[in-house]
Amino acid sequence: MCPKPVRRYNDRAGFTLIELVVVVGLISIVMAILVLGVRRASDAFSLRRAATIVASETRRAASSAVAEGVDYTVEFKLSSPYGITVYRQTAVQRTFAGQEWPLSVTIPSAGTTVPNCTTPGSAANACVTFKSLGYAVAGGTVQLLSRTGVSVSVAITAATGRVSIGP
Repeated sequence: MCPKPVRRYNDRAGFTLIELVVVVGLISIVMAILVLGVRRASDAFSLRRAATIVASETRRAASSAVAEGVDYTVEFKLSSPYGITVYRQTAVQRTFAGQEWPLSVTIPSAGTTVPNCTTPGSAANACVTFKSLGYAVAGGTVQLLSRTGVSVSVAITAATGRVSIGP
């Protein structure tokens, strides 16, 4: 039996500092791109969630007004903390603000054409009131804006109380 020859390692074993720096730099660039993509996706999800909350609660207020034969009002808060409040006549039914409202979504007054509240609600906010026949006293649009500048409009038709989400 012949013994196996011993391999000798030369001085080039391992990685140089430059190679390690290049690899770490490439990994950092890829991670930065991924983080930006995840943030954009998160903002888009938050915007869709806010639009769904506004549309579903507005539709719910219209159908509750018909079912119960009383006025329902949806108040859109145009300043921080953003969100909506649903009133049954003058009593608060539901509030979507704080943790329930996506923090990255605002309701700018510039893009919102729903009239300001009288009662209930604050005069600084926008409101739509549904009568017992299901129609809105005054319609308009509520604009939702994400922190990346993407906006979605929720339109409320006065005559029919129809609620639709658009770009």
